[in-house]
Amino acid sequence: MDFEFKEVLQAVGPNAGLVFASWMFMHLLQGRYSSAYERYRGLIDNYRQGADGQRKDTIRDEVALYRRRIDCMRRATDFGLYAAMLLIGTLIIVVADAIFKGTAFLKYAGALTTVAGLVMVIWAAALVVKENRLLKMPLDREVDDMPELNQHMQDHRT
Repeated sequence: MDFEFKEVLQAVGPNAGLVFASWMFMHLLQGRYSSAYERYRGLIDNYRQGADGQRKDTIRDEVALYRRRIDCMRRATDFGLYAAMLLIGTLIIVVADAIFKGTAFLKYAGALTTVAGLVMVIWAAALVVKENRLLKMPLDREVDDMPELNQHMQDHRT
């Protein structure tokens, strides 16, 4: 087993960008998850403090919605982590392939981990799109208990 370390670095270098991109995506996912969770906790506190009338109904609906958002972002974060692990696995396989040159198993394993990792990224991104659509309801309902502001908002929607 004779190999040059330079070959290992050349094999890893271009592929490392995928791993760094997946970790940056994970940062985005975690930020959205944390934000939704904090808002969820705040809404529950508001509900416990005894809001009245229309505001109480709005808060109750938003609590349920934010719970769905949290669940969605938790799943997206899980898929993002799986993607990162698979893409790191690809890097390890690339190193092994540079050392053991031309092993068929490594070629197929590397292709599998790469494709699976990218599919997981797409799946996580699709969940972010779904979570983003859930934001419409609280935007529309936030001013329901303030008729004058609600009318003003409706007048200026395009």
